[in-house]
Amino acid sequence: MLITLDRQSETPLFKQLYNVLKSQILDGSLDSDEKLPSKRQLMTDLSISQTTVEHAYHLLLDEDLIYSREKSGFYVSVIEQLKQTDRRMQPEIRRPKEKEYALPLGTIDTTLVQSDVLKQIAREVHADPELLNKGDDSGERALKEQLRQYLHINRGVTCAVDQIFIGPSTEFLLEQVLYLLKHPKMTIEDPGYPIIRRVLDRLGSGMDFAPVQEDGIDIDAVEALDNPVTHVTPSHQFPSGAVMSLQKRIQLLNHASTRGHYIIEDDYDSEFRYTGRPLPSLQGLDQNDHTIYMSTFSKSLYPSLRLSCMVLPAALAERYYQEALSCNVPRQMQHIVAQFMAEGYLNRHINRMRKMYRKKMADVTQWLRAAHSVEIYGEHTGMHFMLRIPGTDLQELARKHGLVPGNIYANNGDLRDTVVIGIGEKEVEEIRQILDAFLEDAPITRG
Repeated sequence: MLITLDRQSETPLFKQLYNVLKSQILDGSLDSDEKLPSKRQLMTDLSISQTTVEHAYHLLLDEDLIYSREKSGFYVSVIEQLKQTDRRMQPEIRRPKEKEYALPLGTIDTTLVQSDVLKQIAREVHADPELLNKGDDSGERALKEQLRQYLHINRGVTCAVDQIFIGPSTEFLLEQVLYLLKHPKMTIEDPGYPIIRRVLDRLGSGMDFAPVQEDGIDIDAVEALDNPVTHVTPSHQFPSGAVMSLQKRIQLLNHASTRGHYIIEDDYDSEFRYTGRPLPSLQGLDQNDHTIYMSTFSKSLYPSLRLSCMVLPAALAERYYQEALSCNVPRQMQHIVAQFMAEGYLNRHINRMRKMYRKKMADVTQWLRAAHSVEIYGEHTGMHFMLRIPGTDLQELARKHGLVPGNIYANNGDLRDTVVIGIGEKEVEEIRQILDAFLEDAPITRG
């Protein structure tokens, strides 16, 4: 029996011996009922202690790989041999390469995050032994109560605490909603958020597209399609930046109420409106409980937080509890955010961010209008805007300069003359340099 042990290895000798013997048993090198060397013999042959041999044999006994006979020794158990393939022949796992953009969407200026405050709160929360046990599957009540107050004051959302549900992302929450509604066919915006399409495709739910106009989704198209669910981003349509007019909000709510349909309102970055007061949420206007409200902390705090929430109509909230769904967000993280909100840090943080992003957006867009003949849309809200050169296909140039091409968000291939510019991560001067280089290559008239 060939056994080689590496005394320089960090793996203990008894574990090395166990691994060698286990491998020889499983690959058939040691036959069933074959007697193993005695502890004394292995101790002598390998220059190791008897305790090391005993530890290794005990591990093998625990896994039923060997058995002992009184006053006789240890023997290999009768085990069917594992079929083995040459692992070198196994195909390499191929992962799609993630696109890296120079001015990406969904990123933030990390210097604005109050890391010191969050660290202090995190230390306090993680010191609480009560949070080591299982909590409320739908989300921690402390966070729900803070969210109810925050959403009511800032977005006009009206709900009970038990209508609020927590999740790691709006994508996760959307999957839960589709499950509760038994995977209905959905009307979605065009152009629109590609994750919505991916979720619907993944779950086998049907979808139709309704065009987005200057004042929001085409209500005539929504009514003509007459699907049981319509998904909208009314406060800052993604990616166009269109804000749904009050008239359209009322029309959409009336249609849903009359037909017994649901509206999913994704309110993903409504905190960052730079001109005028934001219109109230659809959920706050809804008098008939047909709106499912969703929001995220990805922009208001930071993307890797992985924390979102939704407000369900009462009937769907009851179904959520009956189906025993869960939020899949650690209790400690929920309590960190709850305390951050309760102590007033979130409101101050958002006010500070809004001021900084408003200035950054104004600096970039005013410079663009002065220096280049381009069209700009959607700069009044959020952390991105659309840059358009009418009649010019910008897709190759976008790829060359690492910008986000607009047509990836359009179902019908439109927006080829548009790129979507994220302002969250980079400083103004760097954004200008990237856009200057891009527009130097574009066939436009200089300002």
